[in-house]
Amino acid sequence: MSRGALWSCGGGRQSAGIAALIKLGELPKPDHVAMVHLEWEITTVWPYVNRYIRPAMESMGIPFTQIERKDYAKVGFWSKKGNVILLPVYSDQSGEVSKLPEYCSGEWKREVVKRWAAEQEDWKVRGVDMLVGISAEESHRRRAPQRRWIQPFYPLLDVRRTSVNGCLQAVKKVGWPDPPRSRCSHCPNQSDKEWAELSEEEWEQVCKLDEEIREKDPHAFLHKSMLPLRLVTLKPKEEQPGFVGGCSAGMCY
Repeated sequence: MSRGALWSCGGGRQSAGIAALIKLGELPKPDHVAMVHLEWEITTVWPYVNRYIRPAMESMGIPFTQIERKDYAKVGFWSKKGNVILLPVYSDQSGEVSKLPEYCSGEWKREVVKRWAAEQEDWKVRGVDMLVGISAEESHRRRAPQRRWIQPFYPLLDVRRTSVNGCLQAVKKVGWPDPPRSRCSHCPNQSDKEWAELSEEEWEQVCKLDEEIREKDPHAFLHKSMLPLRLVTLKPKEEQPGFVGGCSAGMCY
């Protein structure tokens, strides 16, 4: 019995690139595509996925499953004990400004997909290669397998080495518009330009979250300025060209 191929789609630029390369026949087709619905994605992510990526996969006979984070995640913004925030916030607790690790991606995406996959009939017996959209710029993020039955596989590194720019070129080749950089509306890894792209409703929601976080941790801030988000004066024009927040290609898959 051969191993299955499950693509864990993140919904952003690398994902659009993988979908386009599959459509072009430059990457092999997976057996299944799954994407976690977090509820906190910026409002442009799912419309793009449902307009381009999902129909492209289904037109090739590849099932696409939307997994609800709340059905599988064991934690929200805080650790199980409620004393450690899982977001990569900025903190001055040590006396200097530092940045916390991205625990959220693992808890809300990787583990959620694995728990869902473990429920599928015969998958644990058959074994699954989970395709992850890490592009050439982020090759250092390659991870060793944590479970024998489900192992990460990197098509943009090991099948067709492709950068983010290469992904965007493939997207253009199939006639799709540029995809958004997939992220949560509250993600501290956003640039000022990306913060400014939020709708008024999204901005208000993340401002409230920013305030709620400091009720538990007065040293934690969503914005690199270490100011309450409501008081931040965004300066997108002063950022370095090509700056896309705290990560170069998207830390969440």
